[in-house]
Amino acid sequence: MRNRNYKHYLLVIGIYLLATIFGLWSWNTLSELYNLPHAQYKHALAVFFLLLMLKWGLSPGGRLLGRDCGRNHEPKNH
Repeated sequence: MRNRNYKHYLLVIGIYLLATIFGLWSWNTLSELYNLPHAQYKHALAVFFLLLMLKWGLSPGGRLLGRDCGRNHEPKNH
């Protein structure tokens, strides 16, 4: 039987939400200083999702397609 520990997932979601809130706050603070448009929370979520997609798509270790996961490999000492 698997041990389903959702504490890790809740921690990651909480950190993600805090990062989006702080990102929105910092953008709106800078936008007041430089007369830029204000952002809404949905814009902050969209930016963070875009950054995650770029990270997963461009990083060499982020791709799961095409990996063999160690199956059907011969040992390296041959």
